[in-house]
Amino acid sequence: MRDLATIASMTAYPAQTRYVARACQILGLLFRDLDQGGGYLFSVSNGRDEFVSGSGAICTWPLNSAPAFGISRDKHHTNAVLAQAELPIIPGQLFFLHPHMAKLRAPGRERSDALAAFAGMPHPVFCKPNQGSRGDFAEIVADLPAFGDYIERVAARYDAILLQPVLHGDEYRVFCLDGDAVFATRKADFAVTGDGARSIERLLRAHNERVTGTGVSPPDMGNILATIQLRHGLRGDHVLAKGEEIVLPGRRNLSAGGDVADFMTEIPTSLAALTLDAAKAIGLRVAGIDIFDISPGRNLSELVIIEVNGNPGIQSLETIGRDDLIDRIWQTVLTRYFDELRA
Repeated sequence: MRDLATIASMTAYPAQTRYVARACQILGLLFRDLDQGGGYLFSVSNGRDEFVSGSGAICTWPLNSAPAFGISRDKHHTNAVLAQAELPIIPGQLFFLHPHMAKLRAPGRERSDALAAFAGMPHPVFCKPNQGSRGDFAEIVADLPAFGDYIERVAARYDAILLQPVLHGDEYRVFCLDGDAVFATRKADFAVTGDGARSIERLLRAHNERVTGTGVSPPDMGNILATIQLRHGLRGDHVLAKGEEIVLPGRRNLSAGGDVADFMTEIPTSLAALTLDAAKAIGLRVAGIDIFDISPGRNLSELVIIEVNGNPGIQSLETIGRDDLIDRIWQTVLTRYFDELRA
């Protein structure tokens, strides 16, 4: 077993693993790396009881049940549960990209059906993998040829996609724990900033290089350049002045190169209430709820749920220097978990 101080400071470890290791050190719990130094699998023990968890595909939060986490991983199932609870959602259509299990599902959800559905929808269309995360392949697709290309790219990684209308509004992530909305962030628009030397295309390629290999797909260059020309009237070879910024459509995820525009621990009532209702409907004790404010005045009077995350990352707190809140959250989770075992 490695020294906890060493483990907690290893920047190569996944973020959640570092946070858990640090909380264990504070609480005097035993943390063991079960991944030969990789940190993606670990155990936590109080000397009598123990649980095994990890990062990446594993749900790190021990308070969440397997059924609730499983539902949250499937965006289509999640929307069905939220709709049953009469909560506001973004409507979407589910389609499968591979025929290997076609006989196990009702007709009308195959790749050919997806192409027909896309053609009949107002363009552009928001597309994302049904079980994707961190903004991977979440893209605004402009037209049918671009959608055909999108399907080919996504099919190499995912089995199914959702098609949704494009909505515009402020995007929030609200983190909740056992019926308490702990903090919220408003996500900044994704943008590129000019340096007076590089073209828009070169700036985008530099961004794509930064996210390549992180598990998050880079935005499709042709599709996003076409959108920029449509929205801003600028070609890919245009050189932005130093400090000049253009906002780009699509993902605002921190893991996909986004940023935090605002942070709050005093959550507005309407935002907190919808967050807690969504988490309760899915059955999650720990959740990150992504919400659009689509009200004309951006006054939180018209909210819609984007997604429910049953394994929420809290790296945004580290980004803004709130390690104290990270520690408090994980100390609460670990203490509560072991106390409930004794109850």
